[in-house]
Order: sequence, then structure tokens, then C-alpha cells
Amino acid sequence: MIDVAPPPSLLQRLARRRLNVPRSGTFGGVGEHRSSTLGPGMEFAEYRAYQPGDDLRRVDPHVEARSGELFVREGDLLEQLAVTVVVDMSASMRGGAPEKSVLARRLAGALAYVALAGTDRVRLMAFTGHGLHWGPRGGSVRAAGQLFEWLGGLRAEGAVGFAHAAKALVARLPRPGLCLVVSDWLFAAPEAGLAVLRAARQEVVGVQVCSPEELDPGALAAGSLGGGALGSGTLTLEDVETGAELNVALTPAALAVYAQNLRRWQEGLESAFVRHGGTWLRARSDDDLEALLLKDWARYGLIR
Repeated sequence: MIDVAPPPSLLQRLARRRLNVPRSGTFGGVGEHRSSTLGPGMEFAEYRAYQPGDDLRRVDPHVEARSGELFVREGDLLEQLAVTVVVDMSASMRGGAPEKSVLARRLAGALAYVALAGTDRVRLMAFTGHGLHWGPRGGSVRAAGQLFEWLGGLRAEGAVGFAHAAKALVARLPRPGLCLVVSDWLFAAPEAGLAVLRAARQEVVGVQVCSPEELDPGALAAGSLGGGALGSGTLTLEDVETGAELNVALTPAALAVYAQNLRRWQEGLESAFVRHGGTWLRARSDDDLEALLLKDWARYGLIR
């Protein structure tokens, strides 16, 4: 069991913040997000002509006196978001120092807490090589402890295809909804899964968690200079999901090619999210949670 709950000082700051995803449709209920539809809200928006069946108490007598016709006051409705926080717990998330799954779960917990603070409807979900694991749900910060405990008990294992996971996921997603996916995004073709989520009326926010070694394998190269069974500067890398091994000589030329391919891969992922109308964020497994949420991500406006 890993403690994924943010420290009390950060929880106090997050309790005053709200998720800000204007494109995400509201789900109903009474919340803090402006609905795309109008109704008997407290904040005036516009007038419309009276229709049979309208509540006569909403007819504006002053407009009636001036025009001789009946007009109803329409107000902005404040409703809830239906937020599903999805965390990738496939075996690749065990990689890194510190382990990627730890920050991923802490991020999932913190984002869920911000949604709870805004009285949104929150549900947790994780996917592993054994399928989808549905966690607890909540509608206020009183549910936070249960959500943190569930996240802390997860174990990263198995291989997952994102398209397959998305197809299984949408069967139980509320619509419309906001889907926050925290993963290393080491999937062969994530675009198909994104299309499935968008077709299910989900506003998708993707958070990519990479380890320092994945972003800069130069440290691995430095550690291999003493040589070994395969010779100086050579490592044996193992795929944690398939067990496949690859011998790699971490020469300056190889590291340069890796950096170029890494940049292209991340740019491709970001472009896929943009094409599907989503939001793309990045994190390192050694990032400070508070600085990441309230400083590094501030320009994206996800949390306000």
C-alpha cells in the first residue's frame, strides 16, 4: 500500500481550486459549472417568449407592461461535471526511479480531489493486463479518503492496448463527461482509443508520466561505462510487459537518435490529442506534485 494522498497543506490549496474544462458538457445536478442550456437559474442570461407550460412566476411583469406580451426570464444553470479519472496500471508503469505509477496515482488522486471540491461527480478507474478495475465514486471531499486508499492499493501488471481499454471503458461512462487519463502512453496506436472516447461525448485530458531515464538515458550510459558482460557502454534492456530483451550500445550517436525519436513520438501524441479536441499534459515521475499542479500546469488552465 502506497500513501498517495496529497499533504494537508496541498489539500487546503486544492480545496479552493476547481477543474476548468469549458468544452466539457455538464451532466446535471447542482454544481459550479455553467451549463450550455438555460433555465430557472439565479443569474439572468436572456428573455424568451412565453410557451404554454412555463412557470408563470418566471414571466417578467415589467417587460409585459412595456410590450403587452409575455416573456420568461432565462438564467444560467450551474451543474456538475461527470469526471472519470483513469490511471494506467499496466506493467510499464513500474519503470523508472522513482516509479512512474506512484506519481500517476498521486496525480489521479489530486485531480479527483479538485473535482470533489467542486461537488462534481467523480469515479476512479484503472486498467491493467487483467482488465478494467472500477474504483469508488464520490460527490464531495468526504469521499476523498476512500479514493486515496483505493489508488494506493493498486498494482501495476500486464500489458494493455489503449483502444481495447477505451472500448470497454465507454460502456460505463456517463455522457457527456470529462475523462482524465494518466499514463505513460506507451501504446502502439492511441488514436483509435481517443476516437472511441470522443464518440462517447468525452472531453479527454491526457497526462503523460515519463521517468527521468526515459527522457534522458544519458545517466544509464554513464552507469554502463564500467563495462560488463556485454562490453563497455552496452546495456541489456528488457520490456517489462513482454519480457523481450534488446542489447543497446549507448553511444553519443545512439543517444542523439533516441532524443530525436522521443521528440517526434511526444509531438505525435500531442498532435493526436489536438486533432481529437483534447488536452495534453506532461509530467516526470520525480516531479514535485504541488509545483506540477499549481505552477508548471498553470498556463494550461486545467486547475483554477
